[in-house]
Amino acid sequence: MQDDYRFRVCGPLSVRRNGRQVEIPQAKHRVVLAALLLRLGRPVTAEELIQCLWGDRPPLTARKTLQGYIARLRKTLGPEVLASRSSGYAILAGPEQLDIGRFDRLMERAAAAADPEERARLLGAALEEVNGTPLVDVASEELRQGDGAALLERVLHATETWADAEMALGRYVGVLPRLRSLVSEHPFRESAWCRLMKALHGAGRRADALDTYTKARLLLAGELGVEPGEELRASHREILRESQAAPLEGYAAHSAPRAAQVSPCTLPPSLAEFARPTAESALTRVLLGDVGATGGREADGARSVILHGPAGVGKTTLAVRVAHTVGRHFPDGVLYAKLHDASGAREDVEVMRELVQVLGVGPGALPEDPSALLSLYRALLSGRRVLLVLDGAMDEAHVRPLLPSSPTCAAIVTSLGMLPTLAGTRHLRVGLLSPREATDVLVRMIGRQRVSCEPDAVRQLIERCGRLPVAVRIVGARLLERPHWRLSQLAERLREERGRLDELAVGDLSVRGSLARSYAGLEPPLREAFRLLGLLGLPSLPVAVAAAALGLSPSRAEDVLEHLTSRHLLEAEPDAVNGVHYRFHTLIRLYARERSAAEDTARRRHEAVRQAMATWSALSPASRVPAPSFRCAPPADPPCAIASATRAASSGRTPAAPWTRSDRIGPRKEEKFPPRGKS
Repeated sequence: MQDDYRFRVCGPLSVRRNGRQVEIPQAKHRVVLAALLLRLGRPVTAEELIQCLWGDRPPLTARKTLQGYIARLRKTLGPEVLASRSSGYAILAGPEQLDIGRFDRLMERAAAAADPEERARLLGAALEEVNGTPLVDVASEELRQGDGAALLERVLHATETWADAEMALGRYVGVLPRLRSLVSEHPFRESAWCRLMKALHGAGRRADALDTYTKARLLLAGELGVEPGEELRASHREILRESQAAPLEGYAAHSAPRAAQVSPCTLPPSLAEFARPTAESALTRVLLGDVGATGGREADGARSVILHGPAGVGKTTLAVRVAHTVGRHFPDGVLYAKLHDASGAREDVEVMRELVQVLGVGPGALPEDPSALLSLYRALLSGRRVLLVLDGAMDEAHVRPLLPSSPTCAAIVTSLGMLPTLAGTRHLRVGLLSPREATDVLVRMIGRQRVSCEPDAVRQLIERCGRLPVAVRIVGARLLERPHWRLSQLAERLREERGRLDELAVGDLSVRGSLARSYAGLEPPLREAFRLLGLLGLPSLPVAVAAAALGLSPSRAEDVLEHLTSRHLLEAEPDAVNGVHYRFHTLIRLYARERSAAEDTARRRHEAVRQAMATWSALSPASRVPAPSFRCAPPADPPCAIASATRAASSGRTPAAPWTRSDRIGPRKEEKFPPRGKS
């Protein structure tokens, strides 16, 4: 009996023999197979395959290496599938065995169909065959930019043709999900925006259709510096002409019932590579009403969840991913608002005006009085199923007016602090990635093969990132843009702490930038304390040592430590002898030292280290030894270490001892720190 092979090039490249997956893990083998499948029906020359494999810079042994790839592929697939020809190599399969072959056949049948219903059905069936981005896991820029780009264009055109066919039958709502995905993945494709506007208008959502045009216009102007083309402008004019309703700008604050027609979604794109199933599941259960999942009482008002945790742990990413997932449960709108910008925290009134306009109120109808604006905001949300994502709250007062009061609504708030005094909210702490989660992020970003080939380097990368999600994401992005790098090469660059923050940056994303926002939110005395404590490389900080470094009484020093802990700049752990020990995450400590070198004098750094180490050496051994979970024990000869640290502090360099790597102040007049609970 002849084996039945099925091949896919859209989505992950796959081969199935008699219904079972055939594994082809080697990247170069997958490139060869993809090239042969894309040219199914004709032999592919060795020169073409070499171009796909190495571009314009093939090795001297390219032809011999290619022959080895072909031999191993033939062994995997069988000689009856991969054949040699005088002019090259070919896959012996029919079009019905390849996803794009079946796609082409269905598209031909759809083009010939006279019945509109049958045509729409065939177009939909064709799209089901090519569900996924072509060549998504094939490591050949030559293929992706050539055959892959051409195939993607055919799929996108087919999607738009299918949407036209469905809308011609009056089925506007059914095309919305696919069209939304289309404009999200290809935001500069004006023809897709046109069809999304038409579908929204046909579904009776005129305001959303007009809002979609505004989004497209702002995107094109902001990113490309161009105005919409004639097709998009014509769609906009047609919607305005066909509609019998008055423009949204004409209604005033008392027209809230009309705004109920608006169902906007202003979420940023979801990051697929940053899936965290456990955390996402917990947040989803809270939003959808499963109180027992997290504890607490039944909500008698809106469901509000506070996601809190250190900078860079992915609070915003988690909130946006879950909002996309549960958005269908909030058909009246899913709104995203950033509560801070480059200059700092935004006023709640400014954010409220933005949200009210998204809900359909024109700028000319906004009340000037903040109380009237708040009443309008609550009236627009009352009785409607709206999900709000409020990103980056500074404190309770910053976000309290924006929380919905209607029990039909829900809100996700992200914040560095817990915001414990917000009534009727639940709190979920977002922590570091587990080693497995961090590995999964790298797999999704750079592919399983590169990750599985260097397990030791993966472990080192994750460890040197401190499992901080933003750092792991940066590492993945750097490796993604450098496919020629070994993972061990980047791990080696991260080995030394001195330049680690410089390495953890790519594009507009950096660990330093994430931590800078947390640091900027501190009051000046707390900033200074943060900088000085970062100079102490102790595995953990007893209160007495921190008090000596800061020149404070133990009670005032404890207040400072608790303030920094509440902002997730320190971690607190119980200690059987001294109650609590505090410690820095590795990358946060590096940032604190960096700020101290930039902002504190050498004398101040010198004195901080000297006083702290003198106090540490005077502690009883039981008080000095950190909790077992800490990574290293203190050195056996504290006086020598103190001398080394103070010499380094005076010179401004980092000492080699692993427990004192910087410098700073001594006893001085106590700073006036804010009372406990405020920062």
